[in-house]
Amino acid sequence: MKKKLGIALGSGSARGWAHIGVFNALAESGIKVDYVSGTSIGSVVGAVYSIGDIEEFEKFAISIDWKSIVSFIDVTFPGSGLIPGRKLFKMLSEYYRDILIEDLPVPYCAIAADVLTGEEVRFNSGKVIDAVRASVAIPGVFTPFKHEGRILVDGGIVNPVPVNVVREMGADVVIAVDLNNCTLEDNVKGIIKKGVVEKSNSVTKDVDEEDRDKRIFEMLEEKYNEITGSIRTKFDSLRSKDNVPNILEILDNTTHIMQRSITDNQFKIWPPDVIIKPQLGDFRLLDFDRAEEAIEEGYNLTNEKIEEIKELFS
Repeated sequence: MKKKLGIALGSGSARGWAHIGVFNALAESGIKVDYVSGTSIGSVVGAVYSIGDIEEFEKFAISIDWKSIVSFIDVTFPGSGLIPGRKLFKMLSEYYRDILIEDLPVPYCAIAADVLTGEEVRFNSGKVIDAVRASVAIPGVFTPFKHEGRILVDGGIVNPVPVNVVREMGADVVIAVDLNNCTLEDNVKGIIKKGVVEKSNSVTKDVDEEDRDKRIFEMLEEKYNEITGSIRTKFDSLRSKDNVPNILEILDNTTHIMQRSITDNQFKIWPPDVIIKPQLGDFRLLDFDRAEEAIEEGYNLTNEKIEEIKELFS
């Protein structure tokens, strides 16, 4: 009997575009994925692959620029998350339509976490958009998703790279894509926008990147001004001062540190057969406009593992 291949797609915000490159490399080599499980951004890309729209989704990812990112962001203060995500999830709803997980041609499972109980919640049935909405709700950034009496957030806080889940789905061979493996030093350098940890090693930000950040925050401020006149006091806490991380970046890096530790421990308990570790430590939370870089990294690293993967089926 032919062995079945499963892929566990890890969490990692914008670094998750690398998952597209992984699928591209496997497809070029004629390797079929039989089971998919994903957490956070892994649930987004995994769902698209399971639906069969990965090529169209890649075009969408590459088309994103900073203006697109801003257009998907709606801000609220105070609340259970900085970004309700209504616009983003409306767009995803249109993309996933009303497709049910149980109707997907490739079996799929998304991972979320119950923020009240700490339990892992698996979405292996129901609407794809509900599964994705729950799985990507980064604590403190996106508002939690209320579903069937539970309050759900990003599954990365309990299972960042769900190797055990895809094994239980029936996979004989498991590929794990770990996006949180980069060194914390690299990650910190990324989130402070290549600023200074020590003044003697300071690096000046690229003008275009600086302008991009400034405009994003100006757009967010404008949006919030429509809601309340107290934006100045509250929004100042979001701005990055003296090349230190802003609140979004602090939340992102805190999550990264936690997920890296969880992943290391879980790989010891449930070791995957192949681990792909894209090196994207300088990617920040909202760097979704860098899709081509991430896709290429995922593609190249997977190609380096192709012979190893094929041998597992021989």
